[in-house]
Amino acid sequence: MTPTPIQESNTRFLRIALISNNPVMRMGLQMVLKDYPFVADIDVISLGATAVDIVVRRKPQVSIIDLELSDADPLRVIRELRSAAADSHILALGRLSDEKLSREALASGAGGVVLNVQPPAVLFAAIESLCGFVPKPAVSISGEPAHGLRSDRPLERGNDGSRRGFIESLTARECDIVHALAKGLKNKEIADKLCISETTVRHHFTQIFSKVHVTSRQQLLIMAHQRGMVEFASSGQDQPASFQAHT
Repeated sequence: MTPTPIQESNTRFLRIALISNNPVMRMGLQMVLKDYPFVADIDVISLGATAVDIVVRRKPQVSIIDLELSDADPLRVIRELRSAAADSHILALGRLSDEKLSREALASGAGGVVLNVQPPAVLFAAIESLCGFVPKPAVSISGEPAHGLRSDRPLERGNDGSRRGFIESLTARECDIVHALAKGLKNKEIADKLCISETTVRHHFTQIFSKVHVTSRQQLLIMAHQRGMVEFASSGQDQPASFQAHT
């Protein structure tokens, strides 16, 4: 059974379940999700063995499961969640180095995979896409499962033709803006870095959105990553800062 789309609302309405044995991971995700405008409640589940019962009882719209569970097989938990809580969307949190496990999570019933090195904007975009309450971008936001968010309609990431077409549609300054966004810079920081005004930064984003047919910075980030224009940091590298919406 496929979870039904959730309609957008002006109020906080999402209940999210976090399933992880890692206290630092749980704390970090809680801090990130508290800044997400649609989240009303967060159920923190520290034991994979109890996850299914709690999810069935609490009925979260989205369950985020850490694929590094130590007390239970995460793939089995995903399968049991899909069977027992068919109305809940499942989002797996995986490692950049474990593509096989990410693919197996998708095959087991997860609706998407987000890497633990990706910035919060990607997590938010994955939740929005799975719940179906934001416009879809012009291209599928699923890349190869280890890098993408969705398990269906795969898009080949880094294809030379699509990458060239994406970059050629942008001016050199617009490419600078996208790279700055990928580093987690805010409007003022981008303006300072490029020696332009914040008004000019906002104008550039408006032009970029129009050219590549996206409606948010999250979608722009995902598309740029898919087309090989930007890379997310891997372990041992500086990770992008969290993205916030600026107008």
